[in-house]
Amino acid sequence: MASQLAIAFCTMAHLLLLGCYFYTGFIYKFEVVEKLHGHRVRAFQRAGLRPPNSFGGDLKFLTIWNLIFQTFYFFWCCVTDLVLTSGSRSPIAKKFVAFRDWFLAAVAFPIGTLVVSMFWAIWAVDRELVFPKELDEFFPPWLNHVLHTTVLPILLIEMFLVQHKLPSRKVGVMGTLFVGLSYLLWVLYLGYAMDIWVYPVLKVLSGFYFGLFLTVSAFFLLGLYIVGEKISEFCWRGYPDSDYEFTKID
Repeated sequence: MASQLAIAFCTMAHLLLLGCYFYTGFIYKFEVVEKLHGHRVRAFQRAGLRPPNSFGGDLKFLTIWNLIFQTFYFFWCCVTDLVLTSGSRSPIAKKFVAFRDWFLAAVAFPIGTLVVSMFWAIWAVDRELVFPKELDEFFPPWLNHVLHTTVLPILLIEMFLVQHKLPSRKVGVMGTLFVGLSYLLWVLYLGYAMDIWVYPVLKVLSGFYFGLFLTVSAFFLLGLYIVGEKISEFCWRGYPDSDYEFTKID
């Protein structure tokens, strides 16, 4: 009974967070982006210039990838919670739980932490490099914080309240590096093929420095994965496995 009540509580919390992220995406897409795009187009037209290439839209930015990842994660949590609430112990239910735990460890936590840490680190040096003051006119403060601040506390609370059985480190790290490499290749394609440099610093890197950048980025992501792994282990150290925990992905 206690475990069923715990799952029901987590289900309500996950539904609330899923709704929050859906609402955030809706406001961002249909209010902020539309207004900002119109403002920039009019500014270029007044200057007699052609608006820049908008290929890729907002999917150029890791923040939006992360918003999609966090939304998907809590959607999957809701589905998994409903399966567990039904009392199902089928092989399918086991896979739902295993995939939820893998996605948290390999994608949601490391990418979410990367976005939060990098955004505020760059902001501390020069906010114009990451969030120019002109955007304040279009971004309500709460939206900026949902995208770049509250992601990490929410994930930490999730890891504290819900016991996750993480995948083997090899499988988890491979997932993290796959997502990181996919985004890097996307950014480089935009830069070299479309001449859209999301991060202008990549345009000037070559040879040794480009290789160094890739190496440092890979180790940083690896470090974030291990941090998430250790936090989860610390939160549930000394506790027995929950009665709805299943075999991890190996």
